Amino acid sequence: MRDSYINMKLRITHHSPAYWRATFDNPPLNLLDPEVGSELRELINQMETSKELKVIVFDSADTDFYIGHVDLIRAGEFPTDVDPTGLRIIPDFLQRLAHLPVISIASIRGRARGIGAEFVEGLDIRFGSREKMILAQIEVGSALIPGSGGSVYLPLLVGRSRALEIIAGSEDYDANTAERYGWINRAIPDAELDDFVDRFARRISSFDKEALKEAKRLVNRASSLPDDVQLVAAGTAFVRMLTRPNTQARISKLMSRGLQQRGDLELRLGHYLGAE
Repeated sequence: MRDSYINMKLRITHHSPAYWRATFDNPPLNLLDPEVGSELRELINQMETSKELKVIVFDSADTDFYIGHVDLIRAGEFPTDVDPTGLRIIPDFLQRLAHLPVISIASIRGRARGIGAEFVEGLDIRFGSREKMILAQIEVGSALIPGSGGSVYLPLLVGRSRALEIIAGSEDYDANTAERYGWINRAIPDAELDDFVDRFARRISSFDKEALKEAKRLVNRASSLPDDVQLVAAGTAFVRMLTRPNTQARISKLMSRGLQQRGDLELRLGHYLGAE
């Protein structure tokens, strides 16, 4: 079985009832905008009603940008509360996904910065292209803070000191460093990434659903998943920071230099943030 359907910016492929793939396809930079958020909400609603789904892979149609970052021009258009958690749209999605009896996998090729990094941090498992993956929490370098879970998920993955290094430094990190820090599970040679992830997902999809459900439940119980209160605090702080004059001035300056346009600034954003 291979059944695909296309929303506006998120392409869903049903390889089988047990194995789905969601592909971000939002040119020119794969920004996470309100439409992508709405399509993710639609996806999680569908996942919660599926009785057969066991594994989902999230990848990108753009080899340079997995999720570039949030669409800052349209940041005010995102809904502030989303049922059933009451969290903002991406933390809501990730919290619901974390508690679903479904294994979520990021197959990361290209740049996942800001909310893109937060998105993959909230998934169960992360594999990255050794040559082409870049992760970065760029918010502090933009006079912001991570607002969709980065300050909460990241310390659980890499520890307090490395989380502060990543967030305060706002630099780009390659796959080898991310693997060493525990930010991703494994760095895979780019030529092997797609086959590796597909093979791993198909392997999981062949296993007993009840066993997978119980395994994830017990690991969740032992690993102290973020609670909603922590995520609400992060989201509130992001919204407050976004309206500050210093933040708006910083973003305007970056926009004038090419932010949210396909070019050298977006390709090497970590470098340019430090050069400002």
